[in-house]
Amino acid sequence: MATLSKLKELMSIPGAVAAGEFADDGRLIAYYGNIDEKSAEIAAMMCAANKLMGNMQAKGWSAYTGQEGFYPVYGFAVAGGKYAACIMGNVGVFVELSEADFDKVFEVLSKYI
Repeated sequence: MATLSKLKELMSIPGAVAAGEFADDGRLIAYYGNIDEKSAEIAAMMCAANKLMGNMQAKGWSAYTGQEGFYPVYGFAVAGGKYAACIMGNVGVFVELSEADFDKVFEVLSKYI
């Protein structure tokens, strides 16, 4: 489980606007940053759904090709408009694309898988 100090660490990443933790079923566990609770709840559901979809696709690709190493999915990023959601395990950070250092984002997030 991510503690508030871990979420604050994620918020120190250049371009970070919000950080949070979610359960596999989409429940919001904790959040921090420039986001209201309802938006954080929706973000938690989106992150859980994308993680589930990524795992389904990775498992299917492995079965179809016979190649191992795609499953399980450890993390992902989804970008659109001005922002990206970057997720590792069940912890994520939303960043502004114009300011984001994705190497730093995933370096910090990799601590939480």
